[in-house]
Amino acid sequence: MKKFSIIILILTLITFTAYIKNSTKKIEDKIYVSQENLRLFKKELENTKLEYNYLSSSERLIKLQKQYFEDVLDKKDIKNIKNISNKLGIKKITTNDE
Repeated sequence: MKKFSIIILILTLITFTAYIKNSTKKIEDKIYVSQENLRLFKKELENTKLEYNYLSSSERLIKLQKQYFEDVLDKKDIKNIKNISNKLGIKKITTNDE
């Protein structure tokens, strides 16, 4: 009877250990997939930031203004810009000199 109890205990411990190991493996796989996704998103964010910084740099904007708009655009002081919104939620950006 004592040997039978020990064998049952050992089999139970082996089964419990296998269950824990499988659960841990699944969690590690989820963590790995999440880290890979995060790495890809970080790379995409860096590329987007680089593209944004290049396209919105002042030198680039001035070059594009000269290339496409010539004298159509006017410089405005940022302090003179204000937002106006109506009851419908439509916003209009105006300057103080308009």
